[in-house]
Amino acid sequence: MIIFKIILGSIAALFISACGSEEVSGVGWHFNGRDCLACHNSDLGEEKHLVIAGTLYKNKDVTDTDDLTNVCNADLVFHLTDLSGNIVYSSASYTDRDSKGYRGAGNIFLLDRLFDQNLNGTYHVRIAERTTNRVLAVGLNHPFSGVEYTPKNSQDDSNRLSCNACHGKAGTQDPLYVQFSANLDVCQ
Repeated sequence: MIIFKIILGSIAALFISACGSEEVSGVGWHFNGRDCLACHNSDLGEEKHLVIAGTLYKNKDVTDTDDLTNVCNADLVFHLTDLSGNIVYSSASYTDRDSKGYRGAGNIFLLDRLFDQNLNGTYHVRIAERTTNRVLAVGLNHPFSGVEYTPKNSQDDSNRLSCNACHGKAGTQDPLYVQFSANLDVCQ
């Protein structure tokens, strides 16, 4: 019985540690590079659900996505633009300083409770630093089908809500990274 309790406790600790956040060396760490929505839309409560989320790195050649020196430690926002470059959706006006996500270095995200629209259509994605609006990265032609995220369709080509599912540890694309090196200085 004691062995069973130890095994059960170990499994529960492993499950609990898969989602959440920690402090490392005074800089927030929020499981960079992992499929954000796997926790935020599956394991965590509705107040923590995200519409879209990912991690921005300083360069595409990052080999250790958990190493905080690799992430762009800036106050980041993302804009979804139409194919002509006009901003359609933006995370710049959606802030919640009580959210632990803001403690995570290099995170971009949009809380579901602050965004009551359904993403549907094809957009360009632009990641910028919040105060200067200096563009750090651009992604072209990202489709959103309006379908809710599930871990089973995290890399669905018609619904790219979880950036790190494609651009992360297990993804098929390079990590999200600063493409405009002239603006790299905002990453600290």
